[in-house]
Amino acid sequence: MVGSEAVEPAEHAEPRVRMDPKARKELLLATAREVFAEKGYAASGLAEIAERAGVNKRLLYYYFPEGRSELFTAVMGEVMVELTTAIHKAVSGPVNTARRIERLVKTLIDFFEQQPDAFNILFRDPFGVREQEIVLEAVGVQVELAKEFSTLLAPSGIPTSTLLAVAFGTVSYVMKVIEMEVGGEIGPDDALDACMTCILGVMTQIGMQQG
Repeated sequence: MVGSEAVEPAEHAEPRVRMDPKARKELLLATAREVFAEKGYAASGLAEIAERAGVNKRLLYYYFPEGRSELFTAVMGEVMVELTTAIHKAVSGPVNTARRIERLVKTLIDFFEQQPDAFNILFRDPFGVREQEIVLEAVGVQVELAKEFSTLLAPSGIPTSTLLAVAFGTVSYVMKVIEMEVGGEIGPDDALDACMTCILGVMTQIGMQQG
């Protein structure tokens, strides 16, 4: 038509790819873990997590209605699954109890040496913020680790109450040593030696054979 300008055909926009709910939730958890690891729980906000994940903040509340605390405990759960999977693989071999305990301790040391932020997520941040649901999740982590040790020490035949006390005490000691290792105060070999010296002494006290 005379006097009219040619109109360029509009470019077709790229079609949006919709994630299925499971993949979306995994993305949010991975992003949250990254932010929590970098900044710690107290300094991490949902707005930043949403921005990094490329979603609206409201979507975070859709998947995690309780907000930041629920998101953090979900991240703790994921880290714990990774840790227990590594532990079970380490202690499943046909070796004696002392060797299984050594494998368990070495797995803990290696896991947190390779992922020092995981130590903060499971053992440091929860008690620093003092939010009930997070503290309860952290206590659950310690209970799970105590179960691993109590299972290995159970053949000693000591009363259950004593066994549980020994297991929880062992976890506390081992995690304190690992905290020193994560903080660069001692090396992984020294950490393993320190832990096993203590645990072998405990085994002797409760009448367990080390061979």
